[in-house]
Amino acid sequence: MPNRLANASSPYLRQHRDNPVDWYPWGEEAFARARDENKPIFLSVGYSSCHWCHVMAHESFEDEEVAAILNQEFISIKLDREERPDVDEAYMAAVQLTSGRGGWPMSVFLTPDRKPFFAGTYFPKLDRGNYPGFLSLTRQIAQAWRQRRTDLEKAASEISKAVSETLGKAPPATFSIFDQAFVDSAVRKVLSEYDGERGGFGNAPKFPPHTTIEFLMAYATSTVGPVELREGALGAALVTLQRMSYGGIHDHVGGGFHRYSTDGRWLLPHFEKMLYDNALLLANFGRASVIAEGIAPELAERFRASAAGIADWLMREMMAPDGTFYSALDADSEGEEGKFYVWTEDEVRQVLGAHADEFLTAYNFKPEGNYKDEATGQFTGTNIPHLTGEPSRDFDPHLQALRQARETRVKPGLDDKALTSWNGLVIGAFAEIGLLTVAAQTAEAFLAAEARLGHLPHQIVGGEPSGEGFLDDYAVFTEALLRLSMVADAFHAAGEPVELPRPAAAYLDEAERLAKELIAKFYDEGAGGFFGTSDHHEILFGRAKPVLDQPSPSGNAIGLGILVALGDEARARQTLATMLGWMERAPSATEAMYYAALPMLEAVSEAPVEAAKPLVPAKVEVKLVRSEIVAGADGFGHGEIRIAIPDGLHLNSDNPPARWLTPTKVEIRPASATVSYPAAVDDRYVGEISIPFQVELPRGKSDAEFEVRVSFQACTETECQLAEERVFGAVVLAG
Repeated sequence: MPNRLANASSPYLRQHRDNPVDWYPWGEEAFARARDENKPIFLSVGYSSCHWCHVMAHESFEDEEVAAILNQEFISIKLDREERPDVDEAYMAAVQLTSGRGGWPMSVFLTPDRKPFFAGTYFPKLDRGNYPGFLSLTRQIAQAWRQRRTDLEKAASEISKAVSETLGKAPPATFSIFDQAFVDSAVRKVLSEYDGERGGFGNAPKFPPHTTIEFLMAYATSTVGPVELREGALGAALVTLQRMSYGGIHDHVGGGFHRYSTDGRWLLPHFEKMLYDNALLLANFGRASVIAEGIAPELAERFRASAAGIADWLMREMMAPDGTFYSALDADSEGEEGKFYVWTEDEVRQVLGAHADEFLTAYNFKPEGNYKDEATGQFTGTNIPHLTGEPSRDFDPHLQALRQARETRVKPGLDDKALTSWNGLVIGAFAEIGLLTVAAQTAEAFLAAEARLGHLPHQIVGGEPSGEGFLDDYAVFTEALLRLSMVADAFHAAGEPVELPRPAAAYLDEAERLAKELIAKFYDEGAGGFFGTSDHHEILFGRAKPVLDQPSPSGNAIGLGILVALGDEARARQTLATMLGWMERAPSATEAMYYAALPMLEAVSEAPVEAAKPLVPAKVEVKLVRSEIVAGADGFGHGEIRIAIPDGLHLNSDNPPARWLTPTKVEIRPASATVSYPAAVDDRYVGEISIPFQVELPRGKSDAEFEVRVSFQACTETECQLAEERVFGAVVLAG
């Protein structure tokens, strides 16, 4: 009998409707039952195209033994991270703080008041070596809840406090200004990670670096920066797009790109297809084709073909009857990842007949297969079509024949919810490549949904809009309307007007109206920047300001771009100043912010954008009182470390209560020594402290050199800075 998820709007939740687990959707009904029965909550978070979510569902959530424990000892909640990104963000922070890693499926155990006390990701059903299985884990947690509840509740309070501090923490302090040197430095940092041989950035796994490419192309085609640096940026962007278009991450048969490559050569993908990846890459390839036209016409043609393949796939397989676009295609079909997309040589010969050999050679097929099973590393006998260079002839008829044959296979699952933010990316991309009628049709569907609901929805499922739009929804959709209006105006100016449901100026009016709502609902007028949630959303542990790109551009970057485009200079400068510390610390994760701010470089010579003034600019001072220590008759010399902590800062004690806090430590190497730490108030050191130590002079020696390492972490009431270390050289002498 189906459970409570049978009628959920989320396809991911509906995938679990026949589980024996007594699932609840996220909501007050589940929390009330947990309080009434005094049971902990098990929260499972994932999304429909997540491969390991399917694995855990099959191993554990479809298992009667696991279901019996969950149903007896817990209240179980299943949540779609794409439907509730705010809840996902809050508990993912708990996972990362407690385990040092993140990912999906996310498995979190909560008190009835929604505070997390244990958090992780995927768990196999049974123990694997030292790694606990889900079955034993749930038994242990159930026993601990009955016998050591006070300990769990204490851990929940500590983790909840840390999550609140993480979500609400102030940006890193910096004294930098946003000028040419600042941007050039970021470009150099990004290019330092560039794989010049295979394209992309960093090592395997490689994700489509669409935001990086957008930033590098914008920088390269701007009038700022040294010529050689701009050339390097453009080369990295174009080569990466070329290598990706050759690789197995590109679905040569059906169009579009898979989620990421498990190797460094773009060959072996995880096979899910995400709407946001393909929308962003569509814009990348469209823009790159224009840039490359005057440099390398053959490369421009490759980019045009890749863009056309993405656009065709989107309209053919991902477009709903109402003009909106579905979210994702699963990686799995018939319970096997990638089965829909791979081919044996015999299968290709059956379709192409006498023309097969030339195709098999061009697309790098092997009799034993070129596709390795990720778990075993063994070749499977199947192949992923891919290129290693430009083919010698046009294989489009062959690819079309294979696509028609592939249509007879069992297709991967479709996530049929249409998310506003991801559809905004599609609108912008179709406008970018000149398909304005498609872009306008999608825009009209969401404008109609907004009028029907009374506010911009987070999603449309089966024609029904629902949910309150988050920052990403408002920002990306507003930016999409701006781009649609701008391109429509450009067509009109070129004497090629396109018939749209309304004039270009009307889309600009809608964008300006939504921009006012964006500011009213999400903008922090005091400190600058945009919160991810509005007052209309559920607030769990605080309101965060998303600034890192993961995996699509951050809401603050898109918001900044809107402020710049609409001439709201004061808020644009305030937002940039607020985020400058993050941009300095993590340029490779804030590339969308750099891209949005590039137009502001023209004005910085007159009034450079300085970072928001740090709350506590002073530094912690650490001093070794004496570097020469004389040993007494007992053979021990006595030394002292003094630390001056500025007002507004504190250091953690030598044994802080939370594992993610760095303790204050004094280490003596290589001599034998003991350290005496002063008492801390609430596990904090403030003001000036003294840490005495004694070091032993080895017998028979007149002196011995040693090193004193002092490590600490300075914190305010809202955030902790990066851990620091001071090193001093010293010597102990015979008395």
